[in-house]
Amino acid sequence: MIILVLIINLQKGLLSLSRIFIILLSLTFLITPITPISITNAAQENVVETKVYPYKDQKYVQITGGDQNVRNKINKILKIHAVNAAQENATLKKQQSHYYRTSTVETKYNAKELLSVVYKDSYYKGGVHGYEEATTYNFDLKTGTQLFLNNVVKTNKQAFHLFEGIEFALQANKNVFAEKARNFPLINKSNFYFYNEGIGVIFNPYEVGSYVAGFIEVKVPYSKIQSESGMFLDINKNFAAELQHGKLPGFNSISFGQTKAQVMETLNARKGESYYEMGSLFWYFEELDYISFHFGEGATDSLSHIQFSSKSFPMKTFSDVEKILGKGEKTESSNYDKVKILSYDFGDVHVDFESSLENTTISGINIWKK
Repeated sequence: MIILVLIINLQKGLLSLSRIFIILLSLTFLITPITPISITNAAQENVVETKVYPYKDQKYVQITGGDQNVRNKINKILKIHAVNAAQENATLKKQQSHYYRTSTVETKYNAKELLSVVYKDSYYKGGVHGYEEATTYNFDLKTGTQLFLNNVVKTNKQAFHLFEGIEFALQANKNVFAEKARNFPLINKSNFYFYNEGIGVIFNPYEVGSYVAGFIEVKVPYSKIQSESGMFLDINKNFAAELQHGKLPGFNSISFGQTKAQVMETLNARKGESYYEMGSLFWYFEELDYISFHFGEGATDSLSHIQFSSKSFPMKTFSDVEKILGKGEKTESSNYDKVKILSYDFGDVHVDFESSLENTTISGINIWKK
């Protein structure tokens, strides 16, 4: 409409061509969307750069840019590592002049408002050789909050898929001890770092491989962590109610009393290996090698007892369970040394969560019908 009026005025001689050009240019400026300054600044305020500094021969990272309070919080944590390394190095040298602790550092990730910094410390305190240890620091650059694995994998389903992804990667690594490919340490404070497609997990020498193998790193993409596939023990507010009705939470209507054939058909699984434990015969199914089922024998072929490995409920402690299920009864195992038990009774179903005395991370779960 405005353009039509301008053309009419041009034809009548009321406006010159140069004057119309100036008017149109002004209109273009007025209708062009302008990004508010506050939004532009907000998009830039969490962008930081990193630089390595020395502290008494120990290396540490500091960041520049971003919000000052966030920067101060992160820089303090990152420098403390080097300060502690220098203090321990001085103490070791007082014991023996050839003892040492040396700290190096690398920025693994700095994008999408996330920061990952990895320290690797070398120690020598006597013996045939020294040893190495990694420590990771991950931060939310918007708030300065230090992030741990449970901040990334927030549900049991995600933790299950993370465990599965690590397990798959370790099994493919020839430097990993065979028995550690399914029995590796994984807790909320395990060493990890971000990368564009997911997270990487770092294992120290001896944790899953030999000293010579050094640090072993595996990567698990977010697409794997956030997968909806698979079956896992669903421990939530409905856990007790389902068990009281004889159902196994999270496993497609599996119920106590079903026969081996019924369970295999429901789970679409094939029979695998069997083993005896405490006088009972347990079966592994090929598709579910982290769960074993006891069905009894002969005429008593009915599901009565299920055992789960740590993979079914990874990175969780007794405290995590009690937050969901309430206070349980704590005892020591009568069958195994140095094993602590957290027990619950839901009707005629009994549940034991197992953990070593040294580490409260859950290592296994037993569920049986009394």
